[in-house]
Amino acid sequence: MENNKEITQIMKGDQKDRSLYFANEISEQSLFVNDMARLKRLYEILEAGEIITAEDHRNAAIVFHHGRSENNDRSLDASNKAVALMKKAIALNPDMHKWLLAAIIDRNLMIQGKPQIYGTQYTRKDEQSPWEFYTLDSSQISDAERIVFGVETLEEQKEKLVQMNKRLLLDKYAEDNDLESVLNYCKANVGKDSPYDLSWKGISQFGFQLKRLDKLKEAVKVFEMNVELYPNAYDVFHTLGLEYADLNKKEEAIALLERSIELNPNFKEGKKDLENLRC
Repeated sequence: MENNKEITQIMKGDQKDRSLYFANEISEQSLFVNDMARLKRLYEILEAGEIITAEDHRNAAIVFHHGRSENNDRSLDASNKAVALMKKAIALNPDMHKWLLAAIIDRNLMIQGKPQIYGTQYTRKDEQSPWEFYTLDSSQISDAERIVFGVETLEEQKEKLVQMNKRLLLDKYAEDNDLESVLNYCKANVGKDSPYDLSWKGISQFGFQLKRLDKLKEAVKVFEMNVELYPNAYDVFHTLGLEYADLNKKEEAIALLERSIELNPNFKEGKKDLENLRC
C-alpha cells in the first residue's frame, strides 16, 4: 500500500520550516502559524481515516508532536495523538527507529508538567540562555532500555548537553555564506575545543538542515565529510548510503550500508534498508 502523499508533504513542510527558522529565514510567529495550519489539516485527515501505513503514522506523529495551538489543552491532545500514532507506526513496522517514540513520550510528559523518563528533552529560558536538561525521573527507564530506543545513556546525555550549548554549523554557514569554508573549518577543528558542534551528530544535523533547505548537493558533501571524520560511527555510513541510493549510486550505497552494519551488527533499520536496496 502506498503512503499518503499529502501527509508526506505536510511532514516535509514541518521539517523545512524548522530549518528555515533555525537559519533565521522565517520568524517564530510564521512557524507558529504554519504549525497551526498543519495541525488543523492533520486532524481532518485523521478524522477521515486516511492515515494507513507505518510511514503515514510516523509522519503524522511528527506533525502532531510539533503541532501547537493557542489552546493548551488542544496541544496536549495533539501530543496524545502523536504518542498513539508513533506506537502504531512501530507496531506496523517493528524495525522502525524508536527514538522518535521516546522523544514524543517525554514531550507528552513535559506538557503535563511531569518529569521525562527517557531523557530526550532540553529547555532554556530564552534564545540567549543556555540549554538545560529537563527534569528526569531516571528510575523509570534503564540505560539498557534507552539504548534500545536509540537514546543516549545518562552519562552520554551530559556530554550531549555540552554539545547543545555550542553553536550550530548552520550559523557558521549563514555567516560565511560558503560551504567550502565550513567544511574546511570542520576538518581543521574536529576533536578540538570549538564553539561549534563538530560531533558527528552536529555535522549530520547540519547536513539534514541543508537538505530541508533544498540544498541537496551541499548536504551530500556534508554527509561525505562526516564519514571521513567519523569512520567508526555506523550512523554516518547509513545516512550517506541512503543519500547515494536516492542519487541512483546503488553499488556505493550498498557498500556504505554494509559498512554501517559491520560497525553495528544489531542495526535492524540498516539491515532492512540494505535488503530493500538489494531487491
